Parts: sequence; structure tokens; C-alpha cells
Amino acid sequence: MDIEEMLDRLAVVIGPPPADGVVPVPWERAPGAIGFQLPADFRAFADRYGMVSIRDELHVYTPSAAPSPQTGQPLGFEGFLYYTTEPYGYCAMLAQAYRDGDYDECPYPLFPAEGGLLKWGNNYNSDQFFWLMRGADPDRWPVVAKFDSMLEWDLFEGGFLEFLLAAVTERYPYHQSVVPGGMKQVDDGCAYRFGGDWSKQLLE
Repeated sequence: MDIEEMLDRLAVVIGPPPADGVVPVPWERAPGAIGFQLPADFRAFADRYGMVSIRDELHVYTPSAAPSPQTGQPLGFEGFLYYTTEPYGYCAMLAQAYRDGDYDECPYPLFPAEGGLLKWGNNYNSDQFFWLMRGADPDRWPVVAKFDSMLEWDLFEGGFLEFLLAAVTERYPYHQSVVPGGMKQVDDGCAYRFGGDWSKQLLE
């Protein structure tokens, strides 16, 4: 299944993209800003939907996220990395657990370690969703889920869109943990709320 087909199938479940469209992310800036490119399926999703919350539960972050005044979160691509690298956040705790050899708590290193986890989302159950940056090709990075409520990790041998589509269509074994309560309409006939796009950036 190609990216466009997966996006079309996703739209059947969560609803069409925002009616006014989404300001696309200038992805060509990514290698210079963060040193690598993000997966093609994630880029396509971000340019179609922007940053969203699915069923007010699953929050999918994109480089369009506006900075948080509480944390001084940076803008753009650096802001996207901040979800993983923020020094006092949940990911910092996971990174320390891995360094301490507590592999039950965290069996993988965190970015910027080579082959580490890079966060793209979470939900209200404090479950965390990552890519495992395994290898040089971002389109081959699998998804890793940390289910905090079940104290379990799951390695999904597929990409971002494959994982998201499997979760919202209830084909993923832990779908009820990814989107607790299943799908429902939350806004304008859709099962997601729009959170912003690149136009929310304060700097160009």
C-alpha cells in the first residue's frame, strides 16, 4: 500500500483534512536544521493534516508545533526534537534508565544516540510513540510504543502511517491503548482536532 492510499484510507476513519488546507512544512530545511530527514509518510501526513489530536487522545506532533511559553520550547524542527531531548521530561527519564542498564524500563537508547528513539506522539494515558532510528533510511524506521499503563514496550515492524492506520482501524493488537475508547466524532464530523501547521511559526 503506498502513502497516498494509506492517507485516503485514514481519511475514511478520522475524517478529511482541514477544509482550508494545511501550510506545508519546508522539509528541505530539515537536514540543515536537525541533521537528517524525517520519514516520507510522516511528511505527507503532516502536510495533509498538520498537528492533530485524534479523538482528543492520541497527539501527533509535527515540526509545526508552536513553542511552549512554560518550557521555552524552540521553534520548528528543533521544537520537534525537543519532545525527545527536553532535559527534564519523560524521555530524559527513559534515556537515563537505558544508560543505567534498566532495560525493562527502557530497552532502547534515545536520540541523539545512534539508533535511538525519536518521539512523534503520545496520549493521555502517558503512552509514548517513537521511531526507532535504525539505519540511515528514515523510511525504514519502525515504530516503537511505550505503554506506560501496561508497563510494556512494543516494536511495530512498520512505518508511521502503517502504525496509525492499524491503530485507528483496530487491527493493531494494542489499539485500545493507542486510542483509548475507540474512534468517535470530536469536531466538524471528524475524529481529530487540528492543532496547527507551519503558519503558527513565529519566525521564517
